[in-house]
This record gives sequence, C-alpha cells and structure tokens, in this order.
Amino acid sequence: MKLGPDDHARIVRRQVAQLDAKTLHDVYSNVGRAAFDPVALLSIVLYFLLKGVASPAQWYEQTQINEAAQWLGYGYTPSRRTWYEFRDRMQHCVADLHSQLIQNSLDQEHLVPTVGVQDGTSLAACASRHRMVNAPILQARRQLLDALINGSIDKDTPIPNWVPPTVDGRWALAKRMELAQEILEQRKKKNSEKPSEKRKDPDKIQVSLSDPEAPLGQDKLKVYRPLYTVQYVVDPSSHLIMAYQCVAEVCDTGTLAPMIDQVQEIVKGRLRCMMADAAYCTILDLLDCRVRGVELLAPVQSNSLSKPKNSTNGVGLSNRDQFVWDEEKKTYFCPAGHELKYYSKQIKKRHGGRTLNQSRYHCPAEFCMACPLAAGCVSNPSRGRVVTRLEGQELLDAQRKKMSQPEVKERYKLRSQTVERGFADAKGNRRFDRYHGRGLTRARTETGLLVLAQNVIRLDRLQRQSLSPVKINT
Repeated sequence: MKLGPDDHARIVRRQVAQLDAKTLHDVYSNVGRAAFDPVALLSIVLYFLLKGVASPAQWYEQTQINEAAQWLGYGYTPSRRTWYEFRDRMQHCVADLHSQLIQNSLDQEHLVPTVGVQDGTSLAACASRHRMVNAPILQARRQLLDALINGSIDKDTPIPNWVPPTVDGRWALAKRMELAQEILEQRKKKNSEKPSEKRKDPDKIQVSLSDPEAPLGQDKLKVYRPLYTVQYVVDPSSHLIMAYQCVAEVCDTGTLAPMIDQVQEIVKGRLRCMMADAAYCTILDLLDCRVRGVELLAPVQSNSLSKPKNSTNGVGLSNRDQFVWDEEKKTYFCPAGHELKYYSKQIKKRHGGRTLNQSRYHCPAEFCMACPLAAGCVSNPSRGRVVTRLEGQELLDAQRKKMSQPEVKERYKLRSQTVERGFADAKGNRRFDRYHGRGLTRARTETGLLVLAQNVIRLDRLQRQSLSPVKINT
C-alpha cells in the first residue's frame, strides 16, 4: 500500500511519535491481561476523526476494511468493546496529550501564545430530542420500572416500548432515571428562584432520559434538543487550539475566566490578550480579566437598558445612554437636565452564583409631568422615570469607548478570521456535529480527541512549512 507524505495516516504517525507514550501506557497499567498498544489505538482514532468517523462502533467496522488504519495499527483489528473501552480510558490522559502537543509547538516556536481568540458552539448530545420527560411522567416511569425490576408487577400488564428488554438495560435505565430525578429537581429549584415573569410552569421543565446531564436548548439550527456547549481558544497566527472545554450549558456566559485560566496553565502564563464576541463582555468578565492581567477585546452587548423602549402610545422612549452620569455626585442627569435621585438598590444574580449590585435612580414626577421631552422619555410621567446602574458600569462604558477606536477595530479583525475556522473544520470537514457517548465525561473526552486530531494536522503543516516555504496542501 502506498501512502503519500501528505496522507492523514502518515501525518498522524509523525505527530503521535512526538508525544510521550508513557502517558498512554499508564492508562493501561495494572489492569489485567496484555492490552493492544494504546499508541497504535490512538493513532487509528485520530486518523478516523480526521476522516469524519467519530463513533467507536464505526471504528470497529472500519478497522476491518481500511488499509490505512490497519497500517497505523500494525494489523490490529480490535473488538467493538475494545474501542468503547479505549474511548472511556482516554478521559484520564487526553488533556495531558493536548498539553504535550501545545508544549511541542512552543518549543519549536510555531506558537506565540500572547493572544487568544475564544468562541463557543453547541453540539448535539447523544440523546433523542423526542424522549424528554417532565416530573409527573418521570415519576410514573420510575414506579413502573421499579416494579419490573423487583418482579412485583402483574404478568398481564403490557410493557411499554420505552422499557429495555434485558435486565442489564433496565438497571442502566434505572440509574439514568435516578440521575434525571436529581437534575430535574435542580432545574425546578433554579426556575423557582427566577423573577415571577420569567418562571416556567414546573410541569414544562423537562429532562432527557438518554443523557440527563445534557441541558436542553436550541442548537445552531434552532432545534430544541439536549446539547453541550464547546469552547475553543485559538492562536490567531498558527490557528492551533490552545485550550478547549465542554460544559453542560446552553450559552457562553461565565466561560471566559475558566478558559483564560486553562490557557495560562498550558502556556505558563504567557497570554496577554483575549478576543471574543459580545457574549463574553460583561462587567464580571471585565473584572476577571483585570484581576488576571489579560486585556479583553470584545464589543459591549446591547441590552434592554441601552435600547430604546416603546411607550404605550408607540413613541420611542429615550435609552439610558442619553442620561449623563455625574461621577462626582454619583447620579444621573436626564436629557432635559433634571437630576435623578438615588432611589434603591437591588442584588442581581449572575451566572455561577455570583451577584452584582444594581442602583436605581428616580426623576421626580413633577419634573417629568412638566417636561416637553416626557412623551419620548417616560411611559407614565405621573410616576417619573427610573434609570438603573450596575456596579462596575464604568467598565462597560470604558470598554465601549475603547472598542470604537480605529486601531482597536483593526486588531479585532483577527477574531473573525480565526476561531470560526476551527468549528467549521470540526462540523464540515470532520463531520463532528453530535456526540456518540452519553454523559458530560464522555462528551469532554470526545471533544479532547477531536481537538487533538485538529491540532495534529495543523502542527504537522507548520513543521513542514518551516522546513520548506512552498505552500503545502493537507
């Protein structure tokens, strides 16, 4: 069999040979009979991921017929179960392998990790969007399954199709139902803590029985389903993925600081600037970056406080940005020049249990009722206008001003040319748009293997380009 120097199989073998094999062998040490060489298994898996084959069941089928995979594995044809076990074992070392590859890039001067670009995307969990249940249905199913397991159910009772036919399958479902019950209670509690206008009907809060850990949300195609959110931090020069994360969330909120910490740990504190979109630019994010000594380049997101509101008569109300903040007096002045008095303070909850203080400032009703601008400012002049200000609002104001500068806009252009390519490569070229293992742990392992495969092909290209300036296609 002939494989060219640019073939994915040869690229994988070259790059895996540069990793420390002890990390892989330690995963299989003291576990019984002699195992397949984990280095060969990893090489085959990375090759399959580059070819868009992401399921252990498909790895088993392909090793029977794929000559390149057999060449990488020295003729190995592991069983189906071996591939699933290998995937699960990789959770203990895939992060270390990723760190090794990034360290190799640093040592070879292919990576200058002073700037990172972060973004996130959603990936479908290994769960059906048609098999989600609420609390009453879950309780009824648990009772029926318990009766089937302990044999207390009447023999003439029809068994629904959702019940697994085997004893092992029923026990596995019982464990998932127990976990689903815990997660459903957490979601109900979180829902009850929301303001009344934002709460859901408790019976409409659901959980997936296939993968209870996966949160429910809309994916990029606007399909409501169980999913996980993946975060990448990419170097804008080499396009290597410096750090990654898979979280059981449906949004990007609260992921900036953990990703900065992860990058700093891998690159030994060399990160100086992070670029991201508006979802990562909140007061808490700016505070986290300031504490860590990292510059954040991200636009300030428009929200309900900065957008014009509509009054009952259809006239657009002036937004908060038209009110002038007096730093010395610690108060606002309205567009007509009236001073707003401090009214009250609220505690606003934020992601991860963090909070911010929000102050409220009120313009007396007598000013609003006599003001010629009232029709375009306040919906009910007899109550006066209220403007809120979050603790740390000056950080957002300074960030908005900073991002409007021409030189900053020029620097920020790097973002759109960088991180989206990593997700496009994963979903388009590698056909990785859903997970094949249930649970957050397996989702993180699959993410790590995918990132390792993406970095392998990119690093190999950089290494060959450093030896020859001729353009290389892979």
